[in-house]
Amino acid sequence: MVEKSTWADAALEAFAEGGIGAASIPALARSLGVTKGSFYWHFRSFDDLVQAAMQRWEERDRAALEELRAIAAPRRRLVALFSEAMRAPQAHALLVALGGSSSPIVSAAIRRISERRIRFLRDAYVELGLPAKDAQQRALLVYAAYVGMLHLPSLRTSKQIDAFVAHAVAALVP
Repeated sequence: MVEKSTWADAALEAFAEGGIGAASIPALARSLGVTKGSFYWHFRSFDDLVQAAMQRWEERDRAALEELRAIAAPRRRLVALFSEAMRAPQAHALLVALGGSSSPIVSAAIRRISERRIRFLRDAYVELGLPAKDAQQRALLVYAAYVGMLHLPSLRTSKQIDAFVAHAVAALVP
């Protein structure tokens, strides 16, 4: 029997490829090599699966931020965050594919992830000595630039990503 978390991971992969509409119970069951009965063992409805998938995404995001939070120096922490964020293809694909979703479950998860990341940025900027209001504004600017960057096709290679991160750090980290 396929675990509930495996279904959620498969749903995240499908969502990243084409949004919620790219996933269906039969298609996910086929991709996992199981029957639809396995789905109904774990979930009552497709919305339950969406909820579980969003929880998985949020858990991964929280874990990534906790790992970065362990970096004591706020400037190094921000540099590490910029680098981590640029090298998270599934998170990029999910934000792009699901950003305009009408699903309240998805919208709420994206809002929580965004707010968590903005708080992380704000806290690091405050630790660097920026006043709280300025730190909040800089955090919003950085996050908005990140989300906008996701829609640009120009950052494909590791070299391009490294150059972008270096420029972002020079421009946005005091």
